[in-house]
Amino acid sequence: MDSYRPGRFLRISNRFVAPLVRIGLPMGARRAPMALLTVAGRRSGQPRTAPVAVAPTPDGWTLIAAFGPTDWAKNLEAAGEAVITMRRKAVPVAARRLAPGEAAPVLRDSVASAPRIVQRMTSRYFDVDADAPLEAWERETVRHPVFALTVRRTERV
Repeated sequence: MDSYRPGRFLRISNRFVAPLVRIGLPMGARRAPMALLTVAGRRSGQPRTAPVAVAPTPDGWTLIAAFGPTDWAKNLEAAGEAVITMRRKAVPVAARRLAPGEAAPVLRDSVASAPRIVQRMTSRYFDVDADAPLEAWERETVRHPVFALTVRRTERV
């Protein structure tokens, strides 16, 4: 597995994608639309925002660090909460990193069902093939955090 270092293409595309998502333009695949993840920095405490692909669930979203433990993934794990912004709506969420047994099928299914271009971009960061046994995917979740993002209900006063 390669260690992740964001290249020029990703930095440029993130600068292009983030404003489009911010103004409400739908981006990404239907089953994993693009959103903005805003989370407090683990060292500075300052809000950090990154475009991410989230998969809808009944109570929020699933978020996978496909490129490995990036800064946003480390920040999210440390903070345990964030804000997801999609279609000009900001939603506070609680974040929980899934245990390997929970995360492995999510990670495997996500990789297997990703569009071909996404598979080509991320495949070098994985040490397993899509058809590998679930135990291999459990080992892979150590390097590819999978988060459950649950919508936090805000109390009205």
